[in-house]
Amino acid sequence: MVSFMWVMSFDYGEARIGVAIGNTILQIPHPVETVIGRSKADRHMKISKLIDKWKPLQLVVGLPTNEDGKKDELVKSINRFANKLASDFKLPVIFINEDYTSSIAMHKLDEQSIRGLVQKAKLDVVAACVILQFFFDGLKK
Repeated sequence: MVSFMWVMSFDYGEARIGVAIGNTILQIPHPVETVIGRSKADRHMKISKLIDKWKPLQLVVGLPTNEDGKKDELVKSINRFANKLASDFKLPVIFINEDYTSSIAMHKLDEQSIRGLVQKAKLDVVAACVILQFFFDGLKK
């Protein structure tokens, strides 16, 4: 049996970071917010406030695994982001394959007739929910 803990997930991007939360008992991801800031330090401060508020015991970060040369720099940035989270908050960070999570999120928003600029504003936080659901699905195995 899985014990109760809050888990926070991140869909990292250079400009926006989607954040979702859920617990290991219900295993239902909930969107928290899309973190936007002028600098990495500004975004990090906002994430710090979210971690302080929710007090997760596990952090999950989406990481693309596609063999694509254009993603090399993104993967390096995601690794730096995850290492900073682990170091600053003293919490375990695991990576989840985030391939196609944006497509899945877009499809979920399309199903709700959310399109255009409204969809773009919600895409990262919904992708973070998909990443967290992948984590929860792994707990069931």
